[in-house]
Amino acid sequence: MKKILIATPYMHTGGVEVSLIRFLKEISVNNDITLLLLKKEGIYLKDIPKNVKIVTVNYDNSLYDYDNKIADVINFHGFDKVKYLIFRIKLKLCLMFNNWDKYYKLILPHIKDLEDNYDLAIDFHGYGHIVTSIVAEKVEAKKKAFFVHDEKCEWITKIKSWINDYNRIYCVSKACRQTLIKDFPFLFDKADVFYNIIDYKEIRERALEKIDTFSSDVINLVTVGRLEWQKGYDILLLVAKRLKERNFKFNWFVIGDGTLKTDLEKMKVKYGLNNVIFLGIKKNPFPYIKNADFYIQTSRHEGFGLAIMEAKILGTVVIATDLNCVKEQITNNENGFLCELNPTRFADKIIEISKNKELIKKIKENLSDENFDYTSQFEKLYKLMEE
Repeated sequence: MKKILIATPYMHTGGVEVSLIRFLKEISVNNDITLLLLKKEGIYLKDIPKNVKIVTVNYDNSLYDYDNKIADVINFHGFDKVKYLIFRIKLKLCLMFNNWDKYYKLILPHIKDLEDNYDLAIDFHGYGHIVTSIVAEKVEAKKKAFFVHDEKCEWITKIKSWINDYNRIYCVSKACRQTLIKDFPFLFDKADVFYNIIDYKEIRERALEKIDTFSSDVINLVTVGRLEWQKGYDILLLVAKRLKERNFKFNWFVIGDGTLKTDLEKMKVKYGLNNVIFLGIKKNPFPYIKNADFYIQTSRHEGFGLAIMEAKILGTVVIATDLNCVKEQITNNENGFLCELNPTRFADKIIEISKNKELIKKIKENLSDENFDYTSQFEKLYKLMEE
């Protein structure tokens, strides 16, 4: 049994958190696992396996807390208030000059070292977060690794001071790894591929939950993901506008939340798209995916496309942007459909496929034969610990 620490900032909603829960369930069966969080918060906290120990980042003084903002000055008094303001102003200057390296280095001295030693420490989140520097400097482990969950990895520059503390960088797709080593060639020897762990049995079981959302006299479309620029929801609404203009009968259900929610709702009203329904966060999105006619993904970029894989597991026909990482999952016209990120092209594809019942039947048959068991990926971790 190995002693392994896994770190992420919080357990809020998102593809990374969903992947982490599945990762934890699998790896905690035969290992002693500790989960390190910045804050013990998020909707997925209750899904963490009971045998996983949860610890949080501790500071020598609360005024240096990473999550504090200038407005929190009201929580301090006397000289502490002065110290707090000076500290926050220094951090603000770092942000003004996009100096994340200095930003993290101002906070790190006030974070306490973890007491235990580990065989392996993993920063599961990545994305240039302070967690990467915390695992590097505050955790004692024989081997260390961090994950890359997206093809866009400019954020590596944020944590350049700590790259040498890590033995391996796990990318969730071949496309991620190719982009990483293209942009940062010096990481070639450290970069490896580690596909997301998929609990396909649980996904299929949870998809059996009954819902009465869909109408049988229209084509039901579903998309799942954070309401952010990356996911291309503005493109999605333009696709819906094209479909409406062509008198195509559909309802489009969008599951997720994010910073663009208000803008997207305004855009929806502007185009009169009453049949695009923003459902918000659904703890169990699988019945919606399973019962949809098509799962649509209009992303600008992805790391792996977890929701696409979930749709495939549930036998739902996928139409997705022809990104390199998606091509690792979808062979066009064989187990799904790839499409140029263009509103008219997407609309054409949806209408075209909806009329081709034989092709839809073929796709579903092919999906039923696919293997979705990626647990063999864990051998890479055990090999790393033995090196």
